Amino acid sequence: MAKKPTKKKFSFKNMFKITPDQKQDIATGKFSSSLAPKNSAKDDFLMDLGIKEKNQAYFRDLEDRQKRSQEAMKNIGKDIFGRPASDRSGSSVARGETAAERAARLKKEELAKRKAKGQERRRKFYKQKDERLAKLKAKLLNLA
Repeated sequence: MAKKPTKKKFSFKNMFKITPDQKQDIATGKFSSSLAPKNSAKDDFLMDLGIKEKNQAYFRDLEDRQKRSQEAMKNIGKDIFGRPASDRSGSSVARGETAAERAARLKKEELAKRKAKGQERRRKFYKQKDERLAKLKAKLLNLA
């Protein structure tokens, strides 16, 4: 006669038991599990800020992310070939001003001239107004 399969009892002890693939190496702080899926960049960022709880994949990938970050910091201001990003002397020839750029520049210069002329006229107007008021005031004071 066949034995009836026995059902395992539910236990909280077994539920929270750490399996060997979840054990953390004390020396390195890394989890030995390589089965955990990779976190998204958003999740890594939130874990870095402490908003989200850190998981196994975070600690597993932390060293690699730090190395890539340091490499990127070394290469700031450089193109993918290691040259300064602003050095484009061999790839392009100096070009002249296009017709549209010239028209825009001339229009901008004309507006600046008109603005300066308007400001000058305004100053002149207020100066004359003040002079007229001063003459009127003097006239009224002499009558009294």
